[in-house]
Amino acid sequence: MTNSNTTSRRSSISEIATEQTPLVNTSGKIDRDTSTWDTEFKWLVKSCIPIIGSYILQNSLQMVSVFTLGRIGARELAAASLGSMFASVSAWSIAQGMTTALDTLCSQAWTGAKDKTLVGLHLQRALVILGLMFLPIAGVWWNGERILLALNQEPELAELAGLFLRYLMIGAPAYLAFEGVKKYLQAQGIMQASTYSLIIASPINLVLNYVLVNVEPFKLGFIGAPIATSFSYWLMLLLILAYARFVDGSQAWGGWTRECLSDWGPFLRLGLPGVVTVAVEWWSFELSALAASYLSTIDLAAQSILLTAGGATFTIPFGIAIAASNRVGNSLGEGNALKAKRASLMAFSFSIVFGAINSLFFIVSRPWFGYMFTSDEDLVRRVSAVLPLFSLFQIADGLSGVSSGIIRGLGRQKVAAYLNIFAYYAVAAPIGYILTFKLDWSLTGLWTALSTALFISAALQLSFLYIMNWETEAKRAHHRIHVAEIKLNHDVADTLSVDSSDPLLNA
Repeated sequence: MTNSNTTSRRSSISEIATEQTPLVNTSGKIDRDTSTWDTEFKWLVKSCIPIIGSYILQNSLQMVSVFTLGRIGARELAAASLGSMFASVSAWSIAQGMTTALDTLCSQAWTGAKDKTLVGLHLQRALVILGLMFLPIAGVWWNGERILLALNQEPELAELAGLFLRYLMIGAPAYLAFEGVKKYLQAQGIMQASTYSLIIASPINLVLNYVLVNVEPFKLGFIGAPIATSFSYWLMLLLILAYARFVDGSQAWGGWTRECLSDWGPFLRLGLPGVVTVAVEWWSFELSALAASYLSTIDLAAQSILLTAGGATFTIPFGIAIAASNRVGNSLGEGNALKAKRASLMAFSFSIVFGAINSLFFIVSRPWFGYMFTSDEDLVRRVSAVLPLFSLFQIADGLSGVSSGIIRGLGRQKVAAYLNIFAYYAVAAPIGYILTFKLDWSLTGLWTALSTALFISAALQLSFLYIMNWETEAKRAHHRIHVAEIKLNHDVADTLSVDSSDPLLNA
């Protein structure tokens, strides 16, 4: 990414806006749809495949550490798993939630802004805010051992998990920045950059973990794994930056500017509800694992298998959701409400089809699925008993995930946050507690609650999207871009009277 004069960047705004400037172009662009169902189908297939691959590879980086340390001993395996879970809850979920603001701002600005470097400015603000977020995260990780001891973890386990976090902290800034750059490129329709970066970084991470843990003279033992993973995080960041600089993506970058240090309001109004939306769901599944630990060792092991399987199958609706989010944002940015609506319906169709395929797989594989993970007969039977409910969960998981993605493209993260809080904590949490611990439904109670939460969340989000006015959302997108460009162009901002608290932006 190259620097350029901010004055020349601002000059790309060719028309001076006034108080009488319409919120939407009067050229007839709104709803002048050039897409077709066939176009949307092909676009979604082409876009979601690299996103799915990227998600799988990115999650594999930290899992490699867990598996590598598992070869040393059970204590090391448990400590690495605990450290990874701690990192996910305290950092990765927050980073992924905060960068959902870029799903809205960057995707809409890419097609709607006259000055494309507005996309790069949104990225700069994201990187600064994520950098500030890292400071409290680093403090929490540095004191990870004390926190885990306060949570009544075994002293040896807490010590090793705390050590894991301290060395993983070296790579945390790179992980956070990678999330932002990835969103910046995806908004431009560049879905494959993160996949290419991880195709290179993932095998290097595997080799590094093995070498730094086991091979002399580099052998570092337990700390070798988080050090290797931290190096891999920096490598994947450098690779995606190189792609943006030398291959594709620099066209939206106007160089670093002090403007990124101001006007954080729009980003935070989208990012903070995004954190709530992501964290509510993510933490619910982590809490389900904690709840299973109070049942029995068999239940905890079965829950681990089911969560691992659920995470693997969710990669498909997750990829669809991200692709749909950017397609909807791009469509609204260019003022095409009908195209955005059609893209949403195509994404829902994909989620239902793949959810049904996943569901069918778990139903058919019920007698032998558990043997893929263990030879323990009791554990296999426990997993098999929950699989019918787990298979039903797949359809709701896909619909809920894709609905959230579309809502991010609209810029309505606050709506998704409220609906998720209601579904998971107001409804599902009490149901899960009563069924699991009062009525002794065991894991069936936990998965009944999780499935209920997802079905309620999906139903509420779908209802919101059904009653929503797409033309109004296109106007909101244009107004958001309009205000952002005026603020970017300081030389005309003083002559304008624009109310950034307009209800169109804050609804």
